[in-house]
Amino acid sequence: MTKAVDRVYEIIQKESPDDWIDTQQIAELAGLSRSVISIYLSQLFKEGKLTKKTGRPVLWKIIQNDSPFKNLIGYAGSLKAIVKKCQESIVYPPNGFPIVITGPSGVGKSFLARNIYEEAKKTQVISEDARLVTLNAADYANNPELLSSVLFGYKKGAFTGANENKLGLIDQADNGYFFLDEVHRLPKESQEKLFSLLDLGKFYPLGENNVAHKVNVRFIFATTENLDNTLLKTFIRRVPLHVSLPAFKDRPLTERLSLIFNAFRQEAKRTNRKFVIANKILEKLTQNTDAGNVGAMENEVKLLCASAYTEHSNDKTIEIGQIENNKNVISIDASTDINNYSPLKDKENRLLQGLFSDLLQSIREKDDFTDQTLMLMKFLRKIQYLADDNLINSLVYKFKDSVKTILNNKYGIKLAISESDIRQVAFGLSLYYLISNQKFDMDKLIRKLEELYPRTMYVYHQLLKEISSDINFQKFGVIWMLLVFQNKIKKIESIQYTGIILAHGNSTATSIQSVVNNLCGNYIFEAFDMPIDVSIHEINRYVQKYIKNQKDHQHKGIFVLFDMGSLTQMFSEIKKYSNSELLVINNVTTATALDTGIRIQRNDSFKEITEAANRFGRASGTQYYEGLADTSNIVVSCMSGVGLSEEIKRMMLESLSNKFKIITMDYKDLKQTLENHEQKFFDKTKFVVTTTDIDTKLDIDIINIYDIMEKDGYKRFEKLLVNSGEQRPNIETLMNRMLKFFTIEGIKDRLQFLNPDVVIDEVQLITKKYQDYYDMSLDGKTKLNLYMHLSLMIERMLVNSRNDENPSVSFESEKEKEFYSVSRTIFKGIEMKYNFRVNDYEISLMYQLLHFYI
Repeated sequence: MTKAVDRVYEIIQKESPDDWIDTQQIAELAGLSRSVISIYLSQLFKEGKLTKKTGRPVLWKIIQNDSPFKNLIGYAGSLKAIVKKCQESIVYPPNGFPIVITGPSGVGKSFLARNIYEEAKKTQVISEDARLVTLNAADYANNPELLSSVLFGYKKGAFTGANENKLGLIDQADNGYFFLDEVHRLPKESQEKLFSLLDLGKFYPLGENNVAHKVNVRFIFATTENLDNTLLKTFIRRVPLHVSLPAFKDRPLTERLSLIFNAFRQEAKRTNRKFVIANKILEKLTQNTDAGNVGAMENEVKLLCASAYTEHSNDKTIEIGQIENNKNVISIDASTDINNYSPLKDKENRLLQGLFSDLLQSIREKDDFTDQTLMLMKFLRKIQYLADDNLINSLVYKFKDSVKTILNNKYGIKLAISESDIRQVAFGLSLYYLISNQKFDMDKLIRKLEELYPRTMYVYHQLLKEISSDINFQKFGVIWMLLVFQNKIKKIESIQYTGIILAHGNSTATSIQSVVNNLCGNYIFEAFDMPIDVSIHEINRYVQKYIKNQKDHQHKGIFVLFDMGSLTQMFSEIKKYSNSELLVINNVTTATALDTGIRIQRNDSFKEITEAANRFGRASGTQYYEGLADTSNIVVSCMSGVGLSEEIKRMMLESLSNKFKIITMDYKDLKQTLENHEQKFFDKTKFVVTTTDIDTKLDIDIINIYDIMEKDGYKRFEKLLVNSGEQRPNIETLMNRMLKFFTIEGIKDRLQFLNPDVVIDEVQLITKKYQDYYDMSLDGKTKLNLYMHLSLMIERMLVNSRNDENPSVSFESEKEKEFYSVSRTIFKGIEMKYNFRVNDYEISLMYQLLHFYI
């Protein structure tokens, strides 16, 4: 259960790191039932990993370790890249980077500097008692000597009035941060002294020439001016990180509103009052272009609140602007969520809900979407006054980048969409950021689009995910699908098969997918890159979720191409939840995927595509039937590895009549296959050959290869083959091949001079002569022992041909004398060939081996 809980948590982290998400959405992402997911969510809530918002539906959110940067409005929006650079300036070893913040007056440079300092303390790169020392260089612009003494301190007697040694602000900031605002007002001499400090970590106070002060100070600089025009190049080079804060008018509308709400909230805290503000006041404030930026806006808010407070100081709720029946207003007190506001008024909300309803009623299968496109365009024209250029420009950039990454590179889809069309789509998407927590009934419309255009909707969802991880944004963005794909839907939906590529590694599957989809110019394959240690059940989860999204009942067939693993297991797992025709292809390559993709695009029949894939399958492997095989088969699976299984398969193919298919399986896969399938799966399997005993509840014959060497085991093996239609001479040939193979395997590491492949033929001939003379039938085990003994004996005779140190023996009985005489005759050929003589002792050993059969 722990692993499942962790997986649910990881899914929420990935799909909705900063936003609320409901139980049903999480269940769909995890591929689990609502009841099961509720148990996991409750556990995560108890563990303090999730927070929840009760209501209908219940909403969940990741509990973050709050960073001081979250105090910045726009930290996850327009300031996201700036926050990242600030974090880099803090953590880079050993003591971070100096950083310079630029931007016009009033944009929050000092506030950002304070957050950098607080983040450094929170992450413990500086101690809790480390100081943030601040100086505005503009305060000393007309007195550079005083500025230098304030910064660096001075030595007694350095100038008139210097009656004692005094530490400067740099010393006071030791082991902490020094924030120097308006750094462009720093004189050239002070800049030079400062960059020397940045280089060496030491400086000389005013009047001191011998003893330097050593300090460890982190610097933050700020200026409203162009760096190149005001600071020495040598100074700029020593400050590697530069961030520029945008003016108030250049911030997205949602961030401007949050800044305004925050200003009102501060005044609500100060006065202990609730302010009710007319929308017209808020709209005017958002359009503030004063040079003072955020500061100027905050001053205007203070004046508005002060004026209203003066007139209504005894009221707990104070109205600002013309209020009519509490419509088109926002209420703010000390506890207000500053992000909870919708610029969309009742009129726009009604228009948007009406748009959803009209689209739902008008969309039909095989539409050309002209009416719907005009409907969307007309709606956007009606609310053009809500267009926020900063927000739209940001979405245009994200949209273009996502189109390139997802549609072009991944799915091979090239949109015929103009710049003005892109701006319209971005404007439509931007409305999401203006509706706050407003809920719209879109589920029926989404279901209808997914039912009529499943492939297009799937690709569009991937595009929206790339633009934003916010699930609610993805849901809202669905209605603009018709503007994006109006000229491509017919082509995308023309693909009547489902293609999937699965491969281990970071980009193997997606690389093949990109090549094939782009060469075909259409979305043919989805791809999943998988960890190296992923299990077959986890792989199956990828496939099951994808097929579910693709509306399984519409498939003419499913083609799954993967790089390695059990064909049988993959096929049977998918068949559990899909009734479509299925082809699984192993050892996927770009060539096999492209050939299959082209045939899918041509809409060839399933049979034609399968036959073509089978031609590739001679080298890779394919499966398109349910069960272990579609014909009679024998399974060979050796615990010692696939190599031995393949050798046994080879011998069976060379000896038997090939009336059945020989299937080799990894031993682990065989065990799992026996455990996970019912009897029907093995209906065409005659028996299983292994190198060990396997317990199974299934009614299937399993024979140990080593038992075949025994008399009873061979009889059972022979009976199984005869009952399968095999001829006895073929079975005997197979037995001889196996004996030869196992003999060679047994002696090849023990023979020093002789070639085991050559000597085995001599050994078999000698054994046959003994059998023919005595009319005896030897079982496999005895033959194997005899083969190995004779092979090693021949090498001993070669090595010791001149050594006669073996013990003397005598052959006394008539039976022994006959054996001696017969053996001398049988060995004559091998003695002449290798120029040695088999001594009496070796013949006596042969007698010990065979006397039971004579």
